[in-house]
Amino acid sequence: MKKIIQLFFLFYASILFAQQMGTPAPQMGLAENDPAANFQRWNPMMQKLFQQVRDDDGVVTHYVGAEVGSPYEYEDFKKGKVYYDEEYLGEFYYRLNLFSNEIEVKRTFLEEENYKALIANEKVSLVSNEGKEYRFMTFKDDKNNTESGYITKLLNGSEYKLYKRIVAKYTEAKPAANSMVNPIPSKFTQFTEYYLKQGASDDIVELPTKKGKMLKVFDNAVAKELKEFMAQEDINLNLEKDVIKIIAFLDAANLN
Repeated sequence: MKKIIQLFFLFYASILFAQQMGTPAPQMGLAENDPAANFQRWNPMMQKLFQQVRDDDGVVTHYVGAEVGSPYEYEDFKKGKVYYDEEYLGEFYYRLNLFSNEIEVKRTFLEEENYKALIANEKVSLVSNEGKEYRFMTFKDDKNNTESGYITKLLNGSEYKLYKRIVAKYTEAKPAANSMVNPIPSKFTQFTEYYLKQGASDDIVELPTKKGKMLKVFDNAVAKELKEFMAQEDINLNLEKDVIKIIAFLDAANLN
């Protein structure tokens, strides 16, 4: 396949919407025959984050945001390389929008260049210049619900693979109930989640950061060894380095 065709396949304009405000857009996700048709579903919450304006090209939406916090992993665009399978497709400026579950990309750092969104496809990856790889994957949360989103690999062991996902939750503003209290501003709050792939299983499952819940992810023999290791090493599951440490221990111990 020609490289230019692949590039057309990978990107679609993410800031142009033809529908009126409040009309549902097609749900974001991989379209079987038309990868360029993937938009996030429009909902009342999104209406509070975008405002509709007109320019010479028609109707576009511009990000407004919240009063506190950010939906982005990093506010500024960074450089990264895009791949389809193993084929290198070029270097782009990117930033991960945690709220819309999109990687925004553009060719230059110029403010006037409109960004586009990387297609949500498990064969497509973006590797930052610092070596962090982003990939759109399917996984299960701690309630066994199937979800999809961008995750990065923290550990690539022979038996265990550990992934990280950051999500942004939006909270609407609330007016002051009376003159004695302050209004609550709208805000984005970011949360970190960890996911684990074990052995030959294709499932990527959420790894809880509460000790008791985490141990239940593993069989009894593995959980016993892990519990002892966590006590000996004074593991703090709120620290990324410690989460990596315990999975690296399990991978090296080869307890399965």
